[in-house]
Amino acid sequence: MNFSAKNTVLLISAILLISGSAGAETNAFNNLSQLMDSARVVGGSTFAPKAMKKSEQEFMKARKAVQSNRSQKTINKHVAKAAEFAEHALKTTEVAKLTLKEYLLPREKAIAARAASLVSELYFKAETQFIKATAKVEKGDVKGGLKEAAKSSSLYDKAEIEAIRKSIIGSAEAQIAKAKQDGADKFALSTFDKAKTARAKANAIISNDRYDKETAIAEAKRSEYEARHASNIALSVRALNRNDQAWEKLMLIYEIQMNRIGASIGAVHLPFDNGPMAAADSLIHYIKAMQTDNDFLTRWLSAMVTKFGDEPEVASSERLVAQLDSHFDKLLTKHEKVSTELKSKRKKLSSLETENQNISAELSERQKHDEKFRKARSLISPSEGEVLFNASNDIVLRLSGISFDVGKAYLKDSHVPLLEKVNEIVKMFPEAKLIIEGHTDATGNTSTNMLLSEKRAYVIMQFLRQSLMISAGRIQSMGFGSDKPVASNKTRDGRAKNRRIDIIIMQ
Repeated sequence: MNFSAKNTVLLISAILLISGSAGAETNAFNNLSQLMDSARVVGGSTFAPKAMKKSEQEFMKARKAVQSNRSQKTINKHVAKAAEFAEHALKTTEVAKLTLKEYLLPREKAIAARAASLVSELYFKAETQFIKATAKVEKGDVKGGLKEAAKSSSLYDKAEIEAIRKSIIGSAEAQIAKAKQDGADKFALSTFDKAKTARAKANAIISNDRYDKETAIAEAKRSEYEARHASNIALSVRALNRNDQAWEKLMLIYEIQMNRIGASIGAVHLPFDNGPMAAADSLIHYIKAMQTDNDFLTRWLSAMVTKFGDEPEVASSERLVAQLDSHFDKLLTKHEKVSTELKSKRKKLSSLETENQNISAELSERQKHDEKFRKARSLISPSEGEVLFNASNDIVLRLSGISFDVGKAYLKDSHVPLLEKVNEIVKMFPEAKLIIEGHTDATGNTSTNMLLSEKRAYVIMQFLRQSLMISAGRIQSMGFGSDKPVASNKTRDGRAKNRRIDIIIMQ
C-alpha cells in the first residue's frame, strides 16, 4: 500500500501526538516505525506484498484510533498486529529471495541500469510480473511463483538493455533532434547524416553486446559531436540566407582560424587575396617544407659540384667530402629540430581540440544543472523559502515556509503543498545525497532548541523517505538549534527566517 503525501503526514503526526502522552506507547510506535522501515528497505513491498499491506493497514487503523480517542488497549492491539505483519514480511522476504534466487539477477541488472527512471514503463511491467511471482511464493505456491518469475526475466532483460541504450545514446538522440529543429536536415545534410550514422552504430553495438559500453559511448559521443556540428552549420547557413553581409563575416572567421594555424608554425601571412585554395596550398607547402629539406639539399649539392668543377684549382676530394659531411650534419640537425617543433605543435593542437571537447561537455552538464536549479527556484515562492547554492556548489532548499508550532515537531496539513514541491525538486536529482537540517531561532533554552531542531529535521526526513522511497544510505537528518542563523535574532523577521528547514542536495 502506497500512502499519499497527506496520509503520510497525518500518520507521522499521529505517532508524535501519542508520543506526548505515554513513554511506553512512544517506544512502541518508534519500534514499529523502524521495523516497517527495515521491511521496506529489504524489499518487503515486493517480496512480501500481502504481509506489508496488512502491516500498513494495521498502522493506519492505529492512527485512526488515536484520532478518534479510542482506548489505549485498542491502539496497542493495532500496533502489535502491524508489528507482527512487518516481522512476517521480513521473514517472508528472506524466503522469497532464496526461492527466486535464480531470477533475481535480471532484476538487479535492470535496477543497476537505472531502468526504473530511464524506462519506467518497461520496468513497471517487469516489476508487476515479478510481484505476481512473489505473491504466489508468499501464499505457499512455490511452483506457481517460479513459473511467474520466469516470465519476468525477459521483461527485466528488455528493460535493462533499453535503459542502457537510453543512458548511452539518449543525449545523442536529443542532440540530433535539436539539430533537426535547427534545420540541419536541410542546410547541413551531410554532417547531419554522419550524426545519424554514428548513432545507428552505437545502437547496433548495444544490441550486439550491451556491456561493450566503451565502444558504444565512443560512437554516441561522435554522434553528439556531428549533431552539434550540423546545428552550427545549419544556423550559420540560415543566418547567411537572412543577411548577405554575413557571408563576409563567415569568410573572415575561417581566415582568422587558418592564420592562427599558420602563425603557430611560422607562416605569418597566407595569400587569401588569391582565394582560400591558394591559402590552404601555401599552408600545406610550408608544412611539407618543415618535414623535409631534400630539395634544398639537392640544390646545394648541385651548386657545390658546379662550383668546384668550374674552378681551375679544385680542392682535394677529402676536403670536399668533409665540407659536404659538415653541411649535411647541420641540415640533419635542423631537420630534427623542425620535426620536433612540428610534433610539438601537433600535440598542442590535439590538446586544444581535447580541451575544447571537455569544455563543451562541461558546459553542457552545467547548463543541465542550471536548468534544474532554475526549475527548482520557480517551484518555491518567496513566502515558502528560497533556492540557492552553498559554498560547495550544493543546492540548498531554505524552507522558512514550514512553520512548526512552538515547541512541537509534528507536520501539519498546511505543510503538504510545499513538501510536494520539495518532492518534485528531489526527483530531479535521483543520484544526489540529501541532508535535512533543522534550525531554530535564539529564543529559549539552547539544549532544548538543539533537540527540537533534530526532531523537526527527522520528521522531514521520514516524510521524504516514505513518500519517495529513498534508501537510508542516501539521506540523513541533523539539528543545529540556533547555531547557524541566516538573519539577526534581534528582530521578529530575522527570527522567523532562522526558524527553518534546510534541505541540501549534494552535488
